[in-house]
Amino acid sequence: MGFSVEEETLQEKCVNLDTLQNLDGDGFYQDGDVIIGALINVHNLAATPDLSFTREAELPPCLEFQEHSVHWVQAIVFAVEEINRSPSLLPGVQLGYHIMDSCSRYPHSLTAAMSMISGGNKTCGTTRPAKVIIGDSSSTQSILLSRTLSPLQIAMISYLASCPCLSDRQKYPNFFRTIPSDAYQARTMAQIAKRFGWTWVGAVVADNDYGRGAVQVFEEEIKGMGICLAFFHTLYREQLAKDAARAAATVQASSARVILVFSWYVDVEVFLLELIRRNVTDRLFLASEVWSTSAYLLANPQLYTIAKGTLGVALRSVPIPGFDAHLRQLHPARYPDDEFLRTLWENTFDCSLTKSTTKAFQNALPPCSGRESLEGVQSPFTDTSHLTVAYNIYLAVYAVAHALHSLLACTPQNNSDPKIKLKCSSPDNITAAQLLKHIGQVHFTTQSGEEFYFLDGSIPPVYDLVNWQRAPDGSLRYVSIGRVDGNQLIINESAISWPGDSGKCKCFSDLS
Repeated sequence: MGFSVEEETLQEKCVNLDTLQNLDGDGFYQDGDVIIGALINVHNLAATPDLSFTREAELPPCLEFQEHSVHWVQAIVFAVEEINRSPSLLPGVQLGYHIMDSCSRYPHSLTAAMSMISGGNKTCGTTRPAKVIIGDSSSTQSILLSRTLSPLQIAMISYLASCPCLSDRQKYPNFFRTIPSDAYQARTMAQIAKRFGWTWVGAVVADNDYGRGAVQVFEEEIKGMGICLAFFHTLYREQLAKDAARAAATVQASSARVILVFSWYVDVEVFLLELIRRNVTDRLFLASEVWSTSAYLLANPQLYTIAKGTLGVALRSVPIPGFDAHLRQLHPARYPDDEFLRTLWENTFDCSLTKSTTKAFQNALPPCSGRESLEGVQSPFTDTSHLTVAYNIYLAVYAVAHALHSLLACTPQNNSDPKIKLKCSSPDNITAAQLLKHIGQVHFTTQSGEEFYFLDGSIPPVYDLVNWQRAPDGSLRYVSIGRVDGNQLIINESAISWPGDSGKCKCFSDLS
């Protein structure tokens, strides 16, 4: 029996069963022969979900827009465009990208990842699925994603997830990262404590795998050193004010003068402000990499006294030639589908763009003229003086490109015209599993002359050591006072500015 016309029409019709809101609209897609998926936490918080169960569940909208995260988005865009212009790397192959907001929450992160590898929720299969995921930023979200994507043999390369637990190749065989494991960072902090004779150290950390993992390694490292952990408090973002108050009360009551802090910079701000409210301003903070160079915290005048003298482990900073010019030349007209850039533009110039009217409606902003320019703007977005996370993202894109180059056997022939890009094998035939294998074997030299390869899915430990010092105008700035290269710890003690005005660190316990 044959199908009726009506039945045939129903069979061929693409039906979108996933009607998720607040997800696909907050993304940026550029087509190419091979699509790189990316998760960037452009927002830092999700609205409280509706748990009434009186209507179909939706992902809550993302809140607290982070300007510097758009900087990270553009690191992907810049790297892809740079590779696509290269006559020697992936000749004849055009990379594309699908960048989505993880919202710093795993429901958004997981849903976005599944959307990218399947081709998108709204498009009914008209966009190419991503073959690899760059992200996520959080260790907890990366653990969840790795376990979900591992059976599909889809590789993921994080630029900020640093939990030591993710180095377990048996549990996370598809996970890679362009940031060292926190095992090295926590070990460095234990070595610093031993170097200066600190015996009584407290810890305030994020209530997730990142924070708890770091404390676990720190405790293991200080065994036999004569160093004790005075207390251990966690900060959970959904009850941040309450947790910060508890942690601050413990710090206030403790005789420990050195506090290890592993948490996201916005959470650290709440904790430090609570200490100020309690007039506790004589502690030395050991800062983890996610806040040790935070321009946001350094710019807050309320923190100038309490944060002076902070010692931090920082991601190494490497310049990206041409990236500053790329950022300065950005304009929504050039990337009309980039919702992240659109929001940044409205916030920077206090004007509204025609396709994004929410802010304009709330604040009655005038329309953008189109003549706005980032050329003279000084902001965290345009600041390229210390590229850390952006460089990690840039490296991740290049790791994918070199793996693809190896997989497709893109060997350029001798050609007098460098603008002509020769064809590789067809990228349509590659599988995610093949790409995963080649990412694990990638080995190349970066433009800065460094040798790049993965060691148990991570990169070898290289850090800068920084110290927060008072600038001539009274503000705070961080300065380099040493570095970590492998197992070698190098500190210029004479360059350190300690908390308070005495020039010395009163960091010993008063207990005997």
